[in-house]
Amino acid sequence: MWTFLKVGKLKASQLQALVLDKVGFRRDDVLVHAGLGEDCAVIDFGDEVCVLSTDPITGAFKGAGQLAVHVACNDIAASGASPVGVQVLLLVPESHTASMIASIMEEITSEAKTLGIEVLGGHTEVTSRVLDPVISLTAVGRAPKTSFVTSSGAQPGDHLVLTKTAGIEGSLVLIQDFAAELGFVTENDERELRSMLSVIPEGLAAAKFGVNAMHDVTEAGIAGAAWEMSRASKVAMRIAADAVPILPLTERICRQLRLNPLKLLSSGAMLIAAARGDDLVTHLRQLDISASVIGTVQDGEAGVTFDNTDGTIETITDSIEDELWRFLREH
Repeated sequence: MWTFLKVGKLKASQLQALVLDKVGFRRDDVLVHAGLGEDCAVIDFGDEVCVLSTDPITGAFKGAGQLAVHVACNDIAASGASPVGVQVLLLVPESHTASMIASIMEEITSEAKTLGIEVLGGHTEVTSRVLDPVISLTAVGRAPKTSFVTSSGAQPGDHLVLTKTAGIEGSLVLIQDFAAELGFVTENDERELRSMLSVIPEGLAAAKFGVNAMHDVTEAGIAGAAWEMSRASKVAMRIAADAVPILPLTERICRQLRLNPLKLLSSGAMLIAAARGDDLVTHLRQLDISASVIGTVQDGEAGVTFDNTDGTIETITDSIEDELWRFLREH
């Protein structure tokens, strides 16, 4: 029997059965292999490691090239590594013009230059197999062998620290695609959100400070990142919803569109498990990086418990759908 899949990431059980269980042979010089909750591979290069990660952006919205660079490089930063460059896979439908390719590449190269990384090559193709542009970037980074960070190192007793706020990327996509419906969005709102997309500064600072695990906050937002870190680390997590910072703009968007900001696409934020969470927050704030303690790591089965602002308790024990994809599917 055919099983139809929902838009977005595969559920953890599906990813394990359909993808990860098919991966057999492993090399000794690969230090971090493909696994649930791990977005990067780490390869032993002697005194240093090479860190690799791949992420796609789908759709033809303004700024997709810029966002693609950040989404790929943020995974590298979550390993405490410095990005070196990106390879670009660009699939464009027949209905688009040559200027569309040029525009996307200008966005990619401009943002890469801003981050001090190189476009290392890739593949560009016009194909009838896609309806909108698909941009997939593979980011390459480097880190000292002794100090890279994974998603699987969270320990009971750790604090959970969040940088910046919930729902950054989701808010950006919504104000671009539904500006008319929202009605209250300004150009300054878009600029502010775009300025928050990179987690490279906090990733490198946290790794140097000394933390146990990091995960950039992407699909399904805070809830999704916490679940993936919980699953990778085989620990339980508890988060106080009222401790999670949320921009007034994001709150207003979510209130009008009836979305949960804690489950909204959030590239630009980093979730960190650290033994000295309060000290880490102080350290990051001294570097002008906003950060807050939002919860704790606990003994127990993998899962995330939210103490909601209305007094209810919600427990997440599997992958969940991002609020953005749910909204798009229902509209």
